[in-house]
Amino acid sequence: DVICADGAGVYAPFSGQLSGPIRFFHQNNAINDGVQISGSGKCSRFFLTSLPLPSLPGYCVKLVCIHPTRYHGQIQRGQYLGKMLPMQKVFPGIISHIHVENCDHSDPTHLLGPAILPLPQQQDTRWAILCSGNPTNEIRGCDRYGCGYYGAPRRSGKGKHSGVDVICADGATVYAPFSGQLSGPIKFFHNGNAIDDGVQIRGAGFCVKLICIHPIRYSGTITKGQVLGRMLPMQRVFPGITSHIHVENCDHSDPTGNLEKGKWQ
Repeated sequence: DVICADGAGVYAPFSGQLSGPIRFFHQNNAINDGVQISGSGKCSRFFLTSLPLPSLPGYCVKLVCIHPTRYHGQIQRGQYLGKMLPMQKVFPGIISHIHVENCDHSDPTHLLGPAILPLPQQQDTRWAILCSGNPTNEIRGCDRYGCGYYGAPRRSGKGKHSGVDVICADGATVYAPFSGQLSGPIKFFHNGNAIDDGVQIRGAGFCVKLICIHPIRYSGTITKGQVLGRMLPMQRVFPGITSHIHVENCDHSDPTGNLEKGKWQ
């Protein structure tokens, strides 16, 4: 059982083929969902293992008590897979977790230590923590307004999410993910609502827009980890949503990998 907070984002441990749904409890409770991933051992760097690459078998695992984005098709290692279901609703007081079970019922423990790949020594490309209270840069899951992962379909059915939503409580302190030059303001809604503000940072090889925050200034330079501003009152505009900073790369590419690197700082 891998510890995972209710509603947290869940990621694929290796690349492979999805199948499901996987039912564990065989009753219609709130956590009776899951998915199976079958894939090649060639992507073994995700795991801490002493086995040589040529002898690694393929993997097949069932991840239970999660709701996947889909039950079929291909998924890549580290790609957003779904969200943790509300285990506290079924087992109050339990340590919420994903049940991880190898298809052959062997022990998966030694595979669950994530590999920390070495970074180039000449430049630290990791992003810092974006929001106080979210030390892992956790990405918003799905709520009645939609989902926070990159490429998520929009409620209108037109287009896909061009950024990533990093969970951040209303009023929380926001920090610069890397050093660079500020510019703005950045308007997303163009309707003057309470969260229609943001700023762009360009530097260290990155360019990103941080939206639904009020920065301390819109120009000048800023250093990685320095206070950038505060999270605006998203609940006032979208009651019940998971409050978040919308993080969008200037070239509309996926920023998820950089946000995950911030977990280690």
